[in-house]
Amino acid sequence: MKKLFLLFIIVGCSTPTPTATVIGYENSDGTTLEITSGDVSSTEVVKAYFDAYNAKDLQAVYNLEHDDVILYAPSGMTIESPQQHLELGEQFLEANPIAKWEIVWSMSADVKYDDKPNENWVTSGLLVTYGKGEDSVSTSSRVVDLMIVDGKVKKGYVYQRELSDAEKTSTE
Repeated sequence: MKKLFLLFIIVGCSTPTPTATVIGYENSDGTTLEITSGDVSSTEVVKAYFDAYNAKDLQAVYNLEHDDVILYAPSGMTIESPQQHLELGEQFLEANPIAKWEIVWSMSADVKYDDKPNENWVTSGLLVTYGKGEDSVSTSSRVVDLMIVDGKVKKGYVYQRELSDAEKTSTE
């Protein structure tokens, strides 16, 4: 009887593994894949990434990227290494010393594959302010989609649009 009671306690008190909530889908090669809520700690990686940019600490940005990182810029440019990103970042910050990245929202999601490991993506909306000084300030809206693997950025897509006049006055 003691063994049965102990088994009941172990089985009856175990916490079930939570299942991720399906929040959407992705179409890949004619197959529909589920997108589920992802690990929210991945949003902290993205926060650290843009905090490093705001601190003008490009070495910290570099350290948060995989050696084979690939980033797709809104201009169509492809950045294919942390070193290339570091060099382009230095050029951008030299030309835009007041640059600032403000995360407005951020969420983590996982793409569920049947035949390969799942992917974790953090999608964030940002306001990016740049220019040389107060007389040349520009602000754009960006959506940045970053694949996070082992606490680092592996791949990223950046989409950008300029703010309308009404949006510019509401952000001031």
